[in-house]
Amino acid sequence: MEFDIKELVAKAHFDYVGPAFPAWWGNNKTKFVLPSLKNITRELLLGGRYFQQISFSYNSEIFQLPNEPLISMSLQKTIVETATVGTERIGTVKEYICTEDYQVFIRGVCVNESPDEREVYPSDQVEMIQKMFLINDRLNVVTNPFLELFSIRSVVLKSIDWEEMAGQQGLQKFTISAVSDNDFFADMTEKNILIQS
Repeated sequence: MEFDIKELVAKAHFDYVGPAFPAWWGNNKTKFVLPSLKNITRELLLGGRYFQQISFSYNSEIFQLPNEPLISMSLQKTIVETATVGTERIGTVKEYICTEDYQVFIRGVCVNESPDEREVYPSDQVEMIQKMFLINDRLNVVTNPFLELFSIRSVVLKSIDWEEMAGQQGLQKFTISAVSDNDFFADMTEKNILIQS
């Protein structure tokens, strides 16, 4: 039996169910296939998700997440809106404060790829991810072209969900929430302006 990890991840995280009509699926499957990295700039505008390997490093130890997890992200700005006075004016004055960190979400499934071990709980993969999550420091992104497009080279892990897999003893679904972490450099120009005034 052929084993498709991409289909497994899609089923686990998005309640995907294969079609009942093979002929119809052959003609329409391109509408349901997740986007590839070939058209990444166009797909990013559409909020696409991507299957791809992702690895992190910490103190020369490498943590490669198993089975090509799904990666998605979001970015927000902090804008202060101030109401204006007057009966003839509609709207508010907007003041840009800052752009927040990227919110990164990684959704994957731990499963043994060997056909003989697919019914065995993937404890080694689960232990590795849990060990990585318990690091209370930033992790460096080793290889990931999607995150590199946004210059995300390190992240801090915020939460992890180990979700139930009823009736699937050989699978363990997980969702990791993280934020991007950039080096912070004090702005000396701004400091000098404040001292002089």
